[in-house]
Amino acid sequence: MRPIESLRLIVFDIDGVLTDGEAQPWDLTLMGLLADLNRAARRDSSRPAVTLCSGRPAPYVDAMLQAIDGHLPGLFESGAGLYAPQGYRFLAHPDLDGAAALAEVRQCLADALVHTGHAYLQPGKEYSLSLFPSDPAHLATLRPLAAAALGPLAAAVELVYSASCLNVMPAGIDKGVGLRFLAQATGIPTTAMLAVGDSEVDLPMLQAAGYSAAPANASPAVQQIVQFVAPSPAGQGVREILAHYHITC
Repeated sequence: MRPIESLRLIVFDIDGVLTDGEAQPWDLTLMGLLADLNRAARRDSSRPAVTLCSGRPAPYVDAMLQAIDGHLPGLFESGAGLYAPQGYRFLAHPDLDGAAALAEVRQCLADALVHTGHAYLQPGKEYSLSLFPSDPAHLATLRPLAAAALGPLAAAVELVYSASCLNVMPAGIDKGVGLRFLAQATGIPTTAMLAVGDSEVDLPMLQAAGYSAAPANASPAVQQIVQFVAPSPAGQGVREILAHYHITC
């Protein structure tokens, strides 16, 4: 591992990392701690700042960055878009060119899975889709059902699980690609970033970053590749990750 002095940016997934998941309360004390880290980074450029790379839609990432007083861009829809607080700009990844195909994919999945009661779509997404099972116990069935429903259209997308849903991403777009987009926007190389995630959709980001960590609730696949696994889940695990990397205000 390179010296921790080179760490300049911490990139957190949200659900399962900063929070316990969808519809769960925010850990406001943790939000305050991350805001303090961002304020310290603005005062002293040698300290790492904090941002987000989430599958959530742009408005949620916008709100979350406000909660942690983020000043650097964050990634939404698993790297398909970048939100820049300075100037309030929302940018699609430059490699995105399949809007028409995504509309067809959306309609196909709506007909096959949503209208039949198998799943529902998370609202607010522009460049990707997230399918939630109507019964959480049936999450594992969504990928084969979606692939069968899409047929030849499946070549236009990647079907990737997070902890609670199936993400339908444009082919060639993932959180690792998003992290490199973030590097271009900030001037901070991915080798100077610490990525923290918990599920399959986070794997490309964790592999692209110079440093990687996960809370205890992370999937086995994530725990196998990261450099540090915290003893505790979610928010408390985040505190332990910060302590492990000697990151303080």
